[in-house]
Amino acid sequence: MARDVVLVTGGNSGIGFECARQLARAGWHVLIASRNRQASAEAVDRIARDSGADAASELGLDLGSIAAVRQFVREIDARDVPLRALVCNAGLQVHKGPSLSPDGYELTFAVNHLGHFLLTNLLLARLVRNAPARIVIVASGVHDPKFRTGMPKPAVADLATLAATGGPRAGAFDGRLAYVNSKLCNLWFTYELIRRIEAAGLSREGHWVSVNAFEPGLVPGSGLARDYPPVLRFIWDRVLPGLARVLSPAVPSINPADKAGAALAKVALDPELDRTSGRYFPSHARWRAASSSDASYDQAQARALWDASVGFARLAPGESPLLTSA
Repeated sequence: MARDVVLVTGGNSGIGFECARQLARAGWHVLIASRNRQASAEAVDRIARDSGADAASELGLDLGSIAAVRQFVREIDARDVPLRALVCNAGLQVHKGPSLSPDGYELTFAVNHLGHFLLTNLLLARLVRNAPARIVIVASGVHDPKFRTGMPKPAVADLATLAATGGPRAGAFDGRLAYVNSKLCNLWFTYELIRRIEAAGLSREGHWVSVNAFEPGLVPGSGLARDYPPVLRFIWDRVLPGLARVLSPAVPSINPADKAGAALAKVALDPELDRTSGRYFPSHARWRAASSSDASYDQAQARALWDASVGFARLAPGESPLLTSA
């Protein structure tokens, strides 16, 4: 594989596909990782027609399964992929539930946070070897209670309950709240990851490893509505995307997939961001760096989530350059 590689989770549709297409046009080889391999193969074909036969490839990845994430990384290692960028884009919102992952975690938490946490840690040594490298984690403005999003405000109590239910109470489930909480976890993970990378001396002059968060805004037509009732899914997939294209110039937090995907690609490849890390690029600021919610900067909570996630994912010393033996 001659080109540098960028891995995009969920890169077969929505903003993930549009990001992948832009990265391929910029000369990267895009590796699309998704559970839906047929959709991924179709996405690879579309990108190849646009940017050449070596522009894209795909591998199966189920972020909801710890075993599947590990198997995916073993395939990356076996191919010795020259990975220089990771875009943690895949996500889901569950309408009915709770649905549990194969490992017993609430599925929204498992896919949106825990799978990406494990994937990033298992790939980090490879990214460091190929530095300068980028990690971009796709968050959402719904994590910030200052904004009117129509979604509930984040509510996180103990992390074991969050992992089991997506919310603050045992035996209770709210799919919308589980999604909001998972997006807050994305910010805690982003900020804690770069703190640990810098403390470990893994990002240095000429070999930068940057970690940033990106917020696409409301992007109708994305896969987040796959679990919605049929009527709402039709409106989301067929009606609202055209409306988003009309509103986007005036309302920065509402965007079509191609516009948000291009902005995501820029965060992943813009050379001006080589030394920019630990920043949040939200749609409401037209994807200029801005502050995330007050709660997202809670370092104690971010450390607690990190430590809990190590246990949830059964991440062992030696599997990540950020973990050492006691």
